[in-house]
Amino acid sequence: MPKLREICDRYDLLLILDEVITGFGRTGTLFACERWGVQPDIITLAKGLTSGYLPLGACVTSTEIFKAFLGEPEEHREFAQVCTYGGHPVACAAGLANLKILTGERLWENAEQQGNYLIEQFNSLKSLPIVGDVRGKGLMIAIELIQEDHSPLDSASTKKVVKAVQEKGILISKIGHAVDAPENILFIVPPLILTAAEADHIFETLCTVLASV
Repeated sequence: MPKLREICDRYDLLLILDEVITGFGRTGTLFACERWGVQPDIITLAKGLTSGYLPLGACVTSTEIFKAFLGEPEEHREFAQVCTYGGHPVACAAGLANLKILTGERLWENAEQQGNYLIEQFNSLKSLPIVGDVRGKGLMIAIELIQEDHSPLDSASTKKVVKAVQEKGILISKIGHAVDAPENILFIVPPLILTAAEADHIFETLCTVLASV
C-alpha cells in the first residue's frame, strides 16, 4: 500500500480507496488504510456509516480536490450529479448516532482484539484436510476450503458448508462474484461488539462442521 501511494505521487495520480466494507472499524482500525499509514486522495464509504441500519454512502476527498470544485456559479466548477436522495435527514441522523457510538466506544479496538483471537483459533483448523488457508484483519476473516488434492473446494460443496454453519445459528457466507469460480472461501464478519464467548461459539461451530465434512 505505501508503494502504491509512492507511485501515485510520482506520476501525479489520485489514489482512490474503496473502504465501503473495510471502513469504520471492520479491520481493527477505523479505516484499513491506517494500517499502512497511507492517506488516500479520495475514499468511498458506506455500510459502516450506519452499521447497515439505513442506506447511506459518502465520498470523501482531500482539501486540495475539494477546492477544485469551488467557484462562482457561472464557472460551472461544481461536481454535477443526480442525487435524488442526497442528504436524506433520517439516514444522516442514523449515521450520526451510529458514529457517536462507534467512536465513543472505540469499537475498532474490540474488532482488533477479538479478530486476532478468532484468527488464532481458526489457524488451528488448518490441521483439517478441508482447510487450506486462514487470513484476515480484525473482524473480516476468510477461510479457504480445499479438496484432498489441495485444489479449491467446488462451489456446491462450499455452499453446503455455509448452510450447515447457518443452521447451527452462525451467520456466515461465501465470497461470491468477487473471485473466479469455484467459490471456495468462507467469509466471517461478526459484529464489532463481538464478545470472547461469542467468538468461542463461532470457532466451535465451524470446527464441528468442518471436521464432519
